[in-house]
Amino acid sequence: MRDFWVFATLACAIAAASNSANAAVTPLAATGWNHDMVIEVGSAPYNTSVTGTMDGGFGQAENQTWVEEGLFTVWDGAQGVPDTQVQGLVAGTHSSLTGNGTFEFQPFDQNNVIGLDGGTSGTLTLAEPGQFSSIALYGASGFGAKTATVTLGFEDASTSDYFVDSGTGIGTDWFNTNADVAFNVGGRASNKSEEGYTVIFYQENPIISINESLFDLTPADAAKTLTSVTITNTGGDRMAVFALSGERVPEPGSMLMLALAGVTALACKRLA
Repeated sequence: MRDFWVFATLACAIAAASNSANAAVTPLAATGWNHDMVIEVGSAPYNTSVTGTMDGGFGQAENQTWVEEGLFTVWDGAQGVPDTQVQGLVAGTHSSLTGNGTFEFQPFDQNNVIGLDGGTSGTLTLAEPGQFSSIALYGASGFGAKTATVTLGFEDASTSDYFVDSGTGIGTDWFNTNADVAFNVGGRASNKSEEGYTVIFYQENPIISINESLFDLTPADAAKTLTSVTITNTGGDRMAVFALSGERVPEPGSMLMLALAGVTALACKRLA
């Protein structure tokens, strides 16, 4: 009976260790970001600060796009007003409003998104391949709901497809109040040649957001080493993916140590 109790305790501890070790997604470093869609603070003339815009497309410097939170010279209808506070993206790591973990924006002064027109693809290559129980993408779409296919590439050259349903996660329009909102942006901006691209035209709206697509990997995929994530926009224009996060499968040694710690705690409690 005592042996059974020890075995049962160990099994429960291992299960608990697995769950506690896999608490949430965290940012994953990757290469492959192909566009700069964020007007950042201090980057005038702004036509050289972006390689595309949400409403104008890629290769277009003018039209509405993402903007960094901070102070800009903003057009008030008659002139540019210096040092006007603008709501927007905030650099760094953030906790997703979904509660599923954290994500990190790419630096705003370089390519910071996977930017996709309809029917095009972009690939993120992981800096540190590994085994994952789930991954998450953070972004939004323009001109209404979109769909996407997310193809996971593994070290053994196999692939698996996961899907973004229409109007969910990264396929959600950037103006939305859905449950998958990860970050409230609150504003957007554009720049025009009339003022030498030194003044922005700013629109504040509390429902401008970054959204989350969370994918739970199948047991077979979680057992393989993930090396890349390819996003294909299967809807129309325009989709921007800002961040990639993942939930790593714990190393067996780590799980065993956590399990043994759990067994010790339970045993001590029983003997007390």
